[in-house]
Amino acid sequence: MQTAIENKSFPAFYSVEDIRRILGIGRNSAYKLVGETDFPSIYVGNRVVIPADLFQAWVSRQATQRKEGGINVKHP
Repeated sequence: MQTAIENKSFPAFYSVEDIRRILGIGRNSAYKLVGETDFPSIYVGNRVVIPADLFQAWVSRQATQRKEGGINVKHP
């Protein structure tokens, strides 16, 4: 299995804006998600980046939890 770094057709990191577009959520929701403790993000100075491979693993975990009925959606 290739990682995002090995497969040059995908970026190694996503921005918060990338995550927002991928998930189809608003800017505020994207920043709230990035602030969650189980969401993979790295602060580089003032910039937040999301490792693409860890993001894909996070999405897979969320889908698995959803199938098992164990996901909770937080509402403001």
